[in-house]
Amino acid sequence: MAVAKDRLDRFDRKILQHIQTDGSLGPSELSSRVHLSPSQCSRRLQRLREEGYIERTAAILNPARLNLGISAYVAVRLRSQSADAERVFRARVEALPEVATCDYTTGEMDFMLRVYTRDLESYSEFLSSKLLIGEEVDTVRTFIIMKQLKKTTALSLDFC
Repeated sequence: MAVAKDRLDRFDRKILQHIQTDGSLGPSELSSRVHLSPSQCSRRLQRLREEGYIERTAAILNPARLNLGISAYVAVRLRSQSADAERVFRARVEALPEVATCDYTTGEMDFMLRVYTRDLESYSEFLSSKLLIGEEVDTVRTFIIMKQLKKTTALSLDFC
């Protein structure tokens, strides 16, 4: 859904900037940060949710505290580009708790997954027993993340 550029004023952008870095902020806290009344902040938050600017609010968990020591990008190419192959793969991926994200991509590979497991042994088990069990998978390439240089869920508001 395309939204006219002038739909978001500077207060809307300030509200979005603050809540995307701290989703627990309520109208009272936002009020002092964006210089609007709590009721104005509440109405704007509701409108931003209704218009789809805010998809949902969630907590960001620490993988290390959850004993998830391995984080990897997994590139997958299917044998066929058929709708059936994609449907089967999608259903399997959606059922795998190790897969945090799955994106359909352009280029040599069809999908890019972000996967979290306990250790290399559990990652190997994930590959052989869960991801590679389907005949629709042709190629898998794994990129283990050794060190994360930047981590944010905040999106740029420069284009709205």
